[in-house]
Amino acid sequence: MQGFSRLPVFSLTGGNEESRADFVRRLLPELTERSLAGVFVRRSNGYNPYTLTLLARRYDLVIVNSGVDIPDQPIVLGAFAGGEAGDLPWSLGWQEGWPGFIAGLLEKLEEYGRRTPVWGCVLIGGRSSRMGRPKHFLTDGQGKTWLENTIAILHPLLDGIVVSGSGVLPEVLAATSRISDIPGVVGPLTGILAAGRWQPLVSWLLVACDMPHVSAEAVSWLLAGRRPGCWGRVPKFAGNDRLEPLLAWYDFRSIHLFEEQLYSGNMRIGEAAGDVRIDHPILPEALCYAWENVNTPEELQAVEK
Repeated sequence: MQGFSRLPVFSLTGGNEESRADFVRRLLPELTERSLAGVFVRRSNGYNPYTLTLLARRYDLVIVNSGVDIPDQPIVLGAFAGGEAGDLPWSLGWQEGWPGFIAGLLEKLEEYGRRTPVWGCVLIGGRSSRMGRPKHFLTDGQGKTWLENTIAILHPLLDGIVVSGSGVLPEVLAATSRISDIPGVVGPLTGILAAGRWQPLVSWLLVACDMPHVSAEAVSWLLAGRRPGCWGRVPKFAGNDRLEPLLAWYDFRSIHLFEEQLYSGNMRIGEAAGDVRIDHPILPEALCYAWENVNTPEELQAVEK
């Protein structure tokens, strides 16, 4: 399956059934202490790369009991576990080596996180009722649309870019990939859901088209905070509890949070964006400008001055 090799799915080999169960009982609380969600698949029946992928889209670590024929990463149990290069060995009863094993596992999870592509999803689907015209056609002093500028900034930083929402694009961007809104879903929620359904194993930088000051420095700061167990980074201004979900990064695991929100009937993207598994860092003062958006002609005049 495409993208499966990027997922943190580990097989548990060596030892016996009892020792494997004891190992998992010890490991899962360690993961919880580090805000990581793990799951142990005890039986191989019915599990294949597709079903394991579904688990990996909800958990930071999937451990499979040996016996499933999949290209996964081994955790080797045994009295003198050595394993092949790249394996994670754990010698039974070697209590002093447990911290080293945990450190090695966390390093592996960091590695898997780095393998996950980051795509950009630029939202143009708003009604622009307060502005009175499509905001993605607003231009800077050189006549370039804000949408062009945003995509030009994102392009060297990301693995791919799509535009979400209806409306005609500037001619220079006609070849840009586009995804359609989800019927019956309105607002930014339709953008992140459409992106996640279209490419379910990549993470997403969600960007509104009405932020004329988006910068490479701001995007790089946002992406630098990715780590195992972090399902997104939705920042906020100092002294303000309101989240800024429209220039934010979302791990693919967070998409099911938005799916659950959709089926609850709540269309406010900030609800799922506020989940405890998503980080909410305070914006550095030097980067706050990048999160300023423009909604009205008066705000536009202020930007153009």
